[in-house]
Amino acid sequence: MTQALVLVNATLVFLYGFFLNIGFAGGCETKKDRRIIGVLCAAIWVAQVLCWRIFGFTAAWRLYPLIAHIPLTLTLVFALKKPLGVSVVSLLTAYFCCQLPRWIATMFFALFGTEIAYQISYSLVIFPIFFLLNRYFTAAAYKAMSYSKRSLLLFGGLPMFYYLFDYVTRVYTSILYDGIRMISEFLPAAMALFYVVFVTAYHDEVQRRNKTELQNSLLAIQFEQAKSDVVVMGQMQEQTSAYRHDMRHHFTMINGYLESGEPEKAIQYIKGAKGDIDRITPKRYCENAAINLVLSAFSDRGEKLGVILSIEANIPNALPIPETALCTLFSNGLENAVIAAAQITDKKQKIVRVNCQIHKGNLLIYIKNPYDGEVIFRDNLPKNDRPEHGYGVKSIKLIADMQGGFCSFEAKDGIFTLKVVLPIGGE
Repeated sequence: MTQALVLVNATLVFLYGFFLNIGFAGGCETKKDRRIIGVLCAAIWVAQVLCWRIFGFTAAWRLYPLIAHIPLTLTLVFALKKPLGVSVVSLLTAYFCCQLPRWIATMFFALFGTEIAYQISYSLVIFPIFFLLNRYFTAAAYKAMSYSKRSLLLFGGLPMFYYLFDYVTRVYTSILYDGIRMISEFLPAAMALFYVVFVTAYHDEVQRRNKTELQNSLLAIQFEQAKSDVVVMGQMQEQTSAYRHDMRHHFTMINGYLESGEPEKAIQYIKGAKGDIDRITPKRYCENAAINLVLSAFSDRGEKLGVILSIEANIPNALPIPETALCTLFSNGLENAVIAAAQITDKKQKIVRVNCQIHKGNLLIYIKNPYDGEVIFRDNLPKNDRPEHGYGVKSIKLIADMQGGFCSFEAKDGIFTLKVVLPIGGE
């Protein structure tokens, strides 16, 4: 009776760990995957039974990593295309969870003092434990493992300790039950150490995540602002078109003043009309409407601050980069450059040089400006300790990363240089 229950429970714990492993690794997404897992499950079970009959239960137990663990991991990686790290950690986690029904069965063994009580309780509790883990834990575990490499290492640390400890002290040897104090205290000490490391690393991970979410939120806000700026500048362009359309009315007024012998009024009218046109007319720098509007707006802003923008732009109208991203990138770069140049005391040096070109399938952006004082860098980004500042360069880097490009910041000999390379395809 007891021997039969041992064999039944060995089969149950195999199925328990096998399907928990699949769940921790993300499950089966297609019918083909489910067929592969079904065939693998049957093959491992048959191999396990053959090892029981040929080598005995103890030998089969020691060969279990070769019979089940390695084939299952390889199948997850090569057949189901799961990441190797996730496949390994899901195996370790499933093995770790096998301790739950074993501990409850051990408690019944302590209460009743018979092996049959242990085996029967093991058979009964393994089903509800599997249901609870599969229902409430597998999805959360998969998300934790697949979030990042850092979280994968954090999540897999304790199961790995347990796996190695269990096989070394209980499967391949019996030193766990030999009363060696150092061995019996090792696992609790390892768990305490892991807990300390986990809490510390988890706190750092949460801080990183919060910082990333904050930067993404700020970038989203800047995107929305860029959209609004493009709309406003587009309205200015429409006003310019309308003003040009009404030029005949201005000519009529000027002609009327001249015919009535009032040339001074005609001159004043011409000056007023010219000022209106200059105020609302964006300068023409390139074919790309969005970039042209941003360059025109910052050229006007620079003039008000005594800063001259020397702009050379050769950019086509159509680009595979969102206008909001381009406007945000140029706005942040030009705003920092104009503000820094405005603080220079020598008026002759208040020049911001902008060069935008297409070269070998990349959009190249160079913005150079003079600066006063010292520029401090942190993580290759210029540092700004003023409140509500310093997000512009982070936004530029985020946009460059999102578009598959890169950016660099350099401060040398009083000149600050921003370089951005964005791939756009083609030649």
